[in-house]
Amino acid sequence: MALCMAIHFAGHEFARAPTSSLFTSKLLGFQSPSALPLAVGCVSPFSVILLNAFQSILEKYGPRRALSQSTIVYSIFLISVAILLKRLGNQGINENSYIMQWPSICDCKGLVKTLLFSLFVYQSANVQFLYTQHWSFLGSILTPQEGKLWFAPIAGVGSIASTVAAANVSRLVERIGLLGLLGFAGLVIGASSAFGDMAYRVARESGFESIHDDDKKSEERNKQPGSKEMVQDDGSRVNFGSMNLFRRVPILRAMFVEVILSQCLSSVLNFQFMVKVKEAIIDDEDRASWTGKCYAWINGISGFMQFFVLPICTQKIPLSWLWIMMPLVMGCLTLMQLYEKQPSLKLVGVTFLSMKTIEYSLRGQVSEMVFASLDYESRFIGKQKINLFANRLGKSAMAVTLFLLATYLDKEDSELNHILVYGSNLIAFIWLISTIHLTRYIDIRKEDESK
Repeated sequence: MALCMAIHFAGHEFARAPTSSLFTSKLLGFQSPSALPLAVGCVSPFSVILLNAFQSILEKYGPRRALSQSTIVYSIFLISVAILLKRLGNQGINENSYIMQWPSICDCKGLVKTLLFSLFVYQSANVQFLYTQHWSFLGSILTPQEGKLWFAPIAGVGSIASTVAAANVSRLVERIGLLGLLGFAGLVIGASSAFGDMAYRVARESGFESIHDDDKKSEERNKQPGSKEMVQDDGSRVNFGSMNLFRRVPILRAMFVEVILSQCLSSVLNFQFMVKVKEAIIDDEDRASWTGKCYAWINGISGFMQFFVLPICTQKIPLSWLWIMMPLVMGCLTLMQLYEKQPSLKLVGVTFLSMKTIEYSLRGQVSEMVFASLDYESRFIGKQKINLFANRLGKSAMAVTLFLLATYLDKEDSELNHILVYGSNLIAFIWLISTIHLTRYIDIRKEDESK
C-alpha cells in the first residue's frame, strides 16, 4: 500500500501542475479573480457526491473494491479530458513549444472552460479522497504503537515520490506539453490501483486485512434500529447509516471542527500564493515549471521530516503538543505578514510552503495516530467524513468568502491583500483555540487507554 500511495502522489504532482496552469491560463483559462474561489467552492459539494458513492460501494463490496473503482474512474477522467482538449485544439498547436494556441476553437471556448473547471474541481477533491482510503487500510492493519514507528516512514516514501515527480514536471512539460503531462498523470494514477488491490489481496491471504470491533459495545451499537450494516468476513458488523457516529466518538467531532478551520487558513494562503505567482510569472509553462519546483521543495522537506524528525518527535513529544505546534507555527508566520504593507512573493511563498509541509507531514502523522486507536467505523467512515467533507467544507466556505470579496466588494489588489492578511491571522487564532479543545479529548482518551 505504501507503493500504491507513492505512485498516487507522483501522479497527483503530474496532474496538479497542468491543471492549475491551464485553469489560470490567459489563453484558454479563467481571467476573473473570482473564478478560482468559485471553483474551490464547488469542490465541497462534489466531495459530498464522492463520499456518498464511496459509502455505497464500501457498504456493498468493501474497502478493496471502493479503492479500486475510485482510482480507475479518476484515471480515466484525466486521460479523457487530456484527449478532448487535445482534439479541440488540434489545429492550433505550436510544434516548437507544445502550447495550445486555440485559433480553431473559437466556437468551443465554453466547452473548453467547462472541461477545465470540471478538471480543477475533480482533481482538487480526489486527492484527499484516495489518500484517505490508503491510510484507512494502513490504520486497520497497524496498532497505534506500530503506527508510531511506521506511519512517518510510509508517508516519507510518498513524499520522496512526490519530490521526484515535482522536480521533473518542467522537463516533462518541455517534451510532451501540458496536455501530455495531464494524460500521463492519468496513466500513473491508474497504475497505482494495481498495487492497492495487491495490498488488500496480500492482507487477506495473511489474515490481517483489517482490525474490526467485535466487543459487546460495538455489537450493541450495530443493533440500533434503522441502521445500515455490513457483515464482514470475520462476522463483525459495521454500522454505516447511523447519524450518531460523531456523538458516540466526540474526538471525531472535535477533529471535524479543527480540520475545517485549518483548511480555511490553507485556502486563504493558497489563494494568496496563486495570485502572487500569476502576477510574477506570465507564461503558462514557466508558471507550471516554477510551481512544480516549489512543490518539489515542499515534498522534499516533508520527506526529510517524515524520515528523520517525526519518528523522534512522536517518541519524545506528547501527541497533544504536536497538534498545538501546527497553529502556533502558522500564527507566527501570518503575524509576520502584518509588518509588510504588501507581502512579498518570498514571504507569501514561505508561509504557503510551511502550511503545505505541515499538512503533508506533521498533520498526517498525528491524525493517523488518533485514527489508529479508534474503531472500524471511525477509521473508514469517520475518517472519510473528516478528511474529505470537513477538509473541503473549510476550503469551500473560505472560497465563497473570497469569491464575494473579489466579485462584489470591488476591492483593489492592495486592499484585498490587507483583508486576506488580517483574515489569515484571525483564522489562525481560532484554529489554535479549536486545537486546544481537541487536545483535551486526546488527553482523556490517553488516560482511558492507560487504565
